[in-house]
Amino acid sequence: MTVPPTPVQPPKMNFLFKLSLKPQIFLLRRNMMGSAGNFLMVITTTGRKSGKQFSTPIGYLRDGETIYAFNLGGQSNWYKNLLVNPLVKLEIKGKAYAMRGEKISDTAEAERVLGLYQQQQASTAQRFFGLAPDATGAERLKVLDHVTLIRFSPA
Repeated sequence: MTVPPTPVQPPKMNFLFKLSLKPQIFLLRRNMMGSAGNFLMVITTTGRKSGKQFSTPIGYLRDGETIYAFNLGGQSNWYKNLLVNPLVKLEIKGKAYAMRGEKISDTAEAERVLGLYQQQQASTAQRFFGLAPDATGAERLKVLDHVTLIRFSPA
């Protein structure tokens, strides 16, 4: 009998880590992070309790006009806010986009998007999802137990 892998849980952010996000947001908004702008964006969500605006740098993947992001374990505040208020602002390479975010519920679509991550951002797929560059569709499906994928489309 094999033991299923333990889901990856993102670490809690301490004060210093949160403080370090401010310069990153500043640089991403001005397209001053070099190649990091190819996989990092700023998402601004509306707080589900406070109604305030919150900005956070997150990873993304572009597939044509569609933008995808992922959430490990479903615990990120930006993700919880998005579920309540799906209209968000994404800032990518110094440009702002009004978007609507939605959780990808279709397993085949989620597996396809993980395959795109695997092809386009192999190191991210391996680090965050545990997907080797040659991982199969079945291995990608296992990842969906602890990873939620979000699709953004124009609002």
